[in-house]
Amino acid sequence: MDPDDFVKAELMGEIVALVHSHPDSVMEKGLPYLSTADRECQIRTQLDFWLVVDNEIKQFRNIAPLIGRQFENNKQDCRNIILDSYMLAGIELPDQSTYEFEWFEHSNLYEEGLIRCGFERLSQDESPQLGDVVLSCVGSNVANHAGIYLGDQLMLHHSQGRLSARVPYDGFWLQFTHSVWRFKEWQKLHFTAILNDLSMSRSN
Repeated sequence: MDPDDFVKAELMGEIVALVHSHPDSVMEKGLPYLSTADRECQIRTQLDFWLVVDNEIKQFRNIAPLIGRQFENNKQDCRNIILDSYMLAGIELPDQSTYEFEWFEHSNLYEEGLIRCGFERLSQDESPQLGDVVLSCVGSNVANHAGIYLGDQLMLHHSQGRLSARVPYDGFWLQFTHSVWRFKEWQKLHFTAILNDLSMSRSN
């Protein structure tokens, strides 16, 4: 977008979103998710992005980069990183609940939430794939932590008191995995959008 056009738009009133399109090319159809360049622009402008593809408008909330977030319970935590990742992939999961940490001590809140949002638990002999949700037991008898499997034995997660990060899915995290869950209609989503966001970050 031409900077002069952006300034002209600001003079006309508050800018609430940036609308653009991904047109088809000779080689491929327009991609229905945000590219790395889109996310970089979104972070700079702090605007919601509306993407026009195949005569449909897809809306993407302005969110912080998935890596390097400060922890804040119910705003920037492990559950919110799941919700934001899936938003980038193409769906707003219908879960606006808020939880206090102690609520996880004896209740299966994550399992209940995933079932409510359309996920199913994988069997132990099924391998995780990009976009699957990994539940872990961290000092608890029930699942109280969640991450996104990224492929290549990597996981995106956000621990209390730490920055959100991409970590190896082995050792501690593999040992204390409670279960792995897959969205039933995962074929309709575009998990490459998560990787596009992560590619903005050169390190964990």
